[in-house]
Amino acid sequence: MATQVALLAELQRVDQNIKSNSEAVEARRSALQQLDTQIAAQRQQVATAEAEWAALEKRQRELDAQLTDAESKTKDRRMRIARIRNDKELGLAKREVELLKEETSNLETELMGVMEESEASTAKLQGLDSELSRLTAERDAEAAALREKQNRLAAEIERERATRTELVESVDGDLRRKYEMIFSRRGGVAVVEVRGGTCQGCRMRVPPQLFNEIQRNQSVILCPSCQRMLYWRAEVEEANG
Repeated sequence: MATQVALLAELQRVDQNIKSNSEAVEARRSALQQLDTQIAAQRQQVATAEAEWAALEKRQRELDAQLTDAESKTKDRRMRIARIRNDKELGLAKREVELLKEETSNLETELMGVMEESEASTAKLQGLDSELSRLTAERDAEAAALREKQNRLAAEIERERATRTELVESVDGDLRRKYEMIFSRRGGVAVVEVRGGTCQGCRMRVPPQLFNEIQRNQSVILCPSCQRMLYWRAEVEEANG
């Protein structure tokens, strides 16, 4: 019949497997959440870039219309000049043409600037869209990996929990509570082997008399240094010796 310390060592193996598998699933879930956050931020950037691009496109259309109107007016004024015979009216008409030419020049300058901004905005938007597509594809792949991992580990975790239930029934209640406290406080390592008289948890040597007692595996003994439960396996000692 297995000793209490042997049962605790097996219980720890099961608990470590459950912990490891659960953490693996949670790590996938966390990575998925991070990608969702990145995608949301990327979509916001895309929306902002689209609004900027739309505003530039609207301004470009407005400038095109204003430029067409100014050019039409300039053409009309020049045709009128050819028919004017009054010097005063001729002077006013020429002045109006000069103002229209100045307006046209300003509109063309602004239009060129807007077109350059629009081109840069289009390139920026394409880059943001491309990154959004990449993140979305990565997110879809991560989601598929999470589903696969959950499906694969769910049955394994369930089996381990069933094994744990059986083991717990065979372990003394006080010992189990002490084991669970140490397991929680010591990062999932409550039961450690003693090899060559050395605790494998803290690497400190145990007193020879205590080591002799541990080798009997008849009672649960705590390491004087790290307070973990000590366990000795003859086959391991022989292999290392």
